[in-house]
Amino acid sequence: MRISYNWLKDYIDIKLPAGKLAELLTMAGLAVDSVEKKANDHILELEVTANRPDWLSYIGIARELSALTGGKLKIPSSVSRISYSEKKRTTDNGQRMTVRVEDKALCPRYTARVITGVKVQESPAWLKARLESVGLRPVNNVVDITNFCLLETGEPMHAFDLDKLEGNIVVRRARKLEKIVTIDGSGRALDESVLVIADNERPVAIAGVMGGLDTEVTGSTKNILLEAAYFDPISVRRASRKFGISTESSYRFERKVDMANIARASDRASRLISEIAGGKIRRFTDIGARPQPKKEVSLEYEKIGSILGVRIPAAKVKKILNSLGLKTKASSRDKIRMETPAFRYDLNDEIDLIEEIARIYGYDSIPATIPQILEQPARLPYETVVSQKIREILSSLGCDEIITYSLIGKRSLAGAASGEEGVVEVRNPLTSEQEMMRPDLRAGMYGAMLWNMNRRTKDLKLFELGNIYIKEEGDKFVERKHLSIATAGGAFSIWAGGARQAGLFDLKGIVETLFAELGVKDLSFSRARRDGFSPAACASITVGGSTVGVISQVSPEVLNNFDIKEKVCYCEICVGALLEHIRLEKRFVELPKYPSVSRDISMVVGKEALHSELVSAVREAAGPILKDVQLTDRYVGKQIPDDKIGLTYRIEYQDIKKTLEDKEVSEVHVRIIQSLEKKFGAKLR
Repeated sequence: MRISYNWLKDYIDIKLPAGKLAELLTMAGLAVDSVEKKANDHILELEVTANRPDWLSYIGIARELSALTGGKLKIPSSVSRISYSEKKRTTDNGQRMTVRVEDKALCPRYTARVITGVKVQESPAWLKARLESVGLRPVNNVVDITNFCLLETGEPMHAFDLDKLEGNIVVRRARKLEKIVTIDGSGRALDESVLVIADNERPVAIAGVMGGLDTEVTGSTKNILLEAAYFDPISVRRASRKFGISTESSYRFERKVDMANIARASDRASRLISEIAGGKIRRFTDIGARPQPKKEVSLEYEKIGSILGVRIPAAKVKKILNSLGLKTKASSRDKIRMETPAFRYDLNDEIDLIEEIARIYGYDSIPATIPQILEQPARLPYETVVSQKIREILSSLGCDEIITYSLIGKRSLAGAASGEEGVVEVRNPLTSEQEMMRPDLRAGMYGAMLWNMNRRTKDLKLFELGNIYIKEEGDKFVERKHLSIATAGGAFSIWAGGARQAGLFDLKGIVETLFAELGVKDLSFSRARRDGFSPAACASITVGGSTVGVISQVSPEVLNNFDIKEKVCYCEICVGALLEHIRLEKRFVELPKYPSVSRDISMVVGKEALHSELVSAVREAAGPILKDVQLTDRYVGKQIPDDKIGLTYRIEYQDIKKTLEDKEVSEVHVRIIQSLEKKFGAKLR
C-alpha cells in the first residue's frame, strides 16, 4: 500500500521526518519497505499484514501513529452520521427503487444511497493531487470521491448511474450463461459461484471486485446510487482469482472490512459528493444493519510482566489500549477488562492485548533478560526416543528413510494384497488415491520402490516409520506406529568383479542388528503364510513369544501389480508391540578371563527343517558351556540330494570359571550331534 506523507498529516499532528516515521512504523509491526521523495512530498510503501485490515486506510494508520507518538488524531467531522432526506425517490416508470439481498451469507450488509442532481465533471485540483500522489488516475469528481474515501476510511464504495439501472437492485449469485462487460472494457462469463449486483434485467457489477460498463458514472450522469457493503472475503477472493482482477476494493474486501464503518463511510462520501458535485442526498437503504456484538477481553497486569519480562504501570497499559481504540469496561488493582473495537478482528485473547502493549511500548524498551535455567529439561516421550534410535540405527546400516501418504486408494490396497478387513474408509475422498487410511505400510513402500527404480536407482534399502489405521469392533479406530523395511538390487559390488544380489537373509540381518542395538532379546523367526508374500520365503518375527512383525520376499503377483521387475524383500514391524521389550540402557559385561573353543558341525538335513528349531536343539543339548551358535554356510548342489540341504554351524564353548579341557568339549559336541541326528535325521558331511 502506498501512502502520502502530506496526506497523512491531514489526520494527525506529526512533526517527525518521513524517514523517522517509517522507522517508527516498522518497529511497531507495520513494515515500511521504501520511502520515495516526490516533489514536496514523500511516498511510503507499506507492507500490511493480512490480520490488520484497519491499516489499509489513512485513518487506521493515523490511529496507529497517535498511539505511538501521542499526536492528536484528526478524524473529519463528516465521517460521523449526517442528516439526510427520507423522501423516497421513484424511477421514471413510477416504480419505487428497492434493494433485495438474496444471499445474506455472502452479503451480510448492503447499503444504497440515492443522490440526485449531481454535476459530473473534472475533480478539483486538491482531490486529483491526493489520488495521483499514490498512483491512482483521476476519472471524474464522483468516481474520484469514492476512491478518496476508500483510501481514507478503508471502506470500498461504488457509484452507479441511477438512470441506467433497470428497476430495482438485487444482490444475488450469477445465473448460468450470464455475462457482464466490466468498466475495464472486458467481457466476462459468469456462473453460480460469483456474487453479483444486478438490476431487473442483468448483472451490473461483480460484487466487491469491479462494476459494469453499462452503469458507470460518466459526464452525462445526473443521478447516482452509491453502494457501500460487506461482502464475504472468500467469495471476493474466489471471484478475483477467477477473473484475474485485483483492485483496491477487492484487496480490502478479501481481508474483511469494518461492518460498523459502512454507513459512516457512505455518509462521508455523500457529503463530499454533495459539496463538490452539487448533488442532493436522498433516500438511504440499509439491508442487514443490526447491532454488532461487543467483544470484551480481560487482562491481568501480572501476566504482562511474566510474558514481556518488564513491569508496565497500569496507567500506561490503559493509555496504550485506549489510544488503539479499545474502551475500558472495568478496572481493578490486578486486572482490566477492555471492549475491543469492531475494526480489530484480531483481538480475541489476553495474549493479543499483551502483544499490542509490547508494540506500542516499544520492543527496544524491553530489557534483555537471561532465560530461566531448568534443572531437568522436559523429556521426550519414550516412543519418540525409540523412533529416533531406530532411524539412527537403520541409517548407519545404509538404509534411506521415506515418508509416504497416510491416505491410499482402493486400487493400491488391492495391488499390495493388504486385505480390506478393518480398513478405515474416507466418506468424501478428494481423489481416487485418497479413499482410505492405510492399514499397513506396504503400498507406500512398493510405490517408493517403483519410483526409484524408474529413475535408475536399482540398489535400494528403504525404511519408513509411520502410523497405520485400523477399524476394530464397535467402530473403534486404532492408530499404531509401524516400521517397514525393504531391500532390492545388489547386496554389494566390488571392483574385482565380485557381486551378489540382496536376498531375504540380508534383510534378516538388518532386522537382527536393529533388534540387538535396541536391546531386544528372545528374537526368533518362524515359518508363516501371509497374503502378498512368497509362501516359500515368509516368516513371522516373534519376541518373547509374541508376534511383532513379518519378514518375507514379496510375491511375483504383487510385484507385477506395481510393475516392479526386481526381486523385493519386505519386513514390517509393529513398534508399539516392541516397546516393552526394548532396553536402551547400555550394560557392560566383564571381559572373560578364560578362552573359548569353537568347533563346526557340517551336516545334511531335510529342507523342511527350520533354522530356529535346529538352534534350539543345539542349545538344549549343549548345556551351560554353550556361548554362541551361528549358521556359517548353507549349500544346495550336486553333492546334496534334491530334498536335502547342507548346513554348517559354528559352535562356541566357554566356561566363565575355568579353562575348558578337550575332553569336556568333545563330550558336549558329540551330544549335540546325536541330538540332531535323532530329532532331524541329520547326517554329518
